[in-house]
Amino acid sequence: MLSLLIGGLLALMATGIPIAVCMLMIGIIYMIQQEIPLMVAAQYMTEGAMLNVLIAIPLYLLTGVLMNEVGMSHRIVRLCNAVVGHIRGGLAIVNVMACMIFAGMTGEAVAETAGLGSVMVPAMEKDGYDKPFASALTVTAAVIGPIIPPSVPMIICSALASLSVGRMFLGGMIPGILFGLLLMGLSYFYAVRRNYPIKAKAAQGEFRASLKDACFGLLTIFIILGGIFTGVFTPVEAAGIAAVYSFLVGLFIYRSLDLKKLPKMCLDVAVSTGVIMFIIAMAGLYNFVLTRERIPQEVIRIVMGVSQDQTVLLIMICIGLFILGCFLSTTPALLLVVPVLSPLVQQATFHPIHFWVVIVLALLLGTLTPPVGINLYLITSISGVGTGRLIRELPPFYMVLISVIFIAIFCPWIVTAPGDWVYGARV
Repeated sequence: MLSLLIGGLLALMATGIPIAVCMLMIGIIYMIQQEIPLMVAAQYMTEGAMLNVLIAIPLYLLTGVLMNEVGMSHRIVRLCNAVVGHIRGGLAIVNVMACMIFAGMTGEAVAETAGLGSVMVPAMEKDGYDKPFASALTVTAAVIGPIIPPSVPMIICSALASLSVGRMFLGGMIPGILFGLLLMGLSYFYAVRRNYPIKAKAAQGEFRASLKDACFGLLTIFIILGGIFTGVFTPVEAAGIAAVYSFLVGLFIYRSLDLKKLPKMCLDVAVSTGVIMFIIAMAGLYNFVLTRERIPQEVIRIVMGVSQDQTVLLIMICIGLFILGCFLSTTPALLLVVPVLSPLVQQATFHPIHFWVVIVLALLLGTLTPPVGINLYLITSISGVGTGRLIRELPPFYMVLISVIFIAIFCPWIVTAPGDWVYGARV
């Protein structure tokens, strides 16, 4: 049966069939073999997609789409440029800073890549930066989106592992900031080594003007995070309020929101949400099959047989997830690994927030690696840089993210301390 559940899934995926359809096919074949009524399949599909916290996903996606549409990315770039644009390689540092700020609004790497990539890559090329470097920096910095809260992958992981969304958000805060700072350091190193240009210092009053221009958009971050962490509203309510606020700011304050485009924006969000929810529903069925055949327990037995040390186990799992991420995007990979690895968290007494934040970080590397790295192909379409040339530029950027992952593994307090400070030590 193991050959059907795992080998069959991999074989179907190798043919190019979408993973959600592969999980559905394996689940149906298994139920027919085991003479289980297909009504049970429908039940587990429905249960998998009925978690209340998942309502936040389309709302955060809509917030990101609205912010892109009203030109928030341009305003953020202008503000960051006024602060650090005069440093050598300042525009590269501006790129990272803008991604960190935008991360507090969208929670999704694709939105950052699309929104900031179309702004930053042409601007950096115009200022004398190599286009492959600009593209590699932009697509890597966009990964900060799902790390710094809010984060769509963190929401999905919280729902599947029955964890506090607020704690998961806070768990990604310090690693996300650390990732951004290390990328800034790498950008400065490249700027000095390749003699990238220094821009003139911003004119007097430019910082104040740019801050005033961007402040209403920046308030979105405080609405989302402040409301969640103070307990004023839940993550789902925060997502809804942020979406409404973004709409009102675009319509009445920036006055750049074209209402004729609103149906198209809503349709795009609905399609993206539909894809995510379809995958989640199919994973509900596949996870039922895995659990019934005790596959998670068998995996745990094998893993625990290699080592009992938590750090060694987590490193081994991350290496496996690096490989898995090359073939699956973050959401499908999470839906596969969370049910399988959940028993390990209890058996090896991992801190659940630390464990799952590290897992999300490890899977995010897959958004930058072929053959399935969606952000990789998105930035190539935006910038025009060939995939092969871009991949040759990326290894130092990979190492930055891998360094953050290993720092999080060996220093778990950077993940757990913010949540313990806000919510108390009890998980």
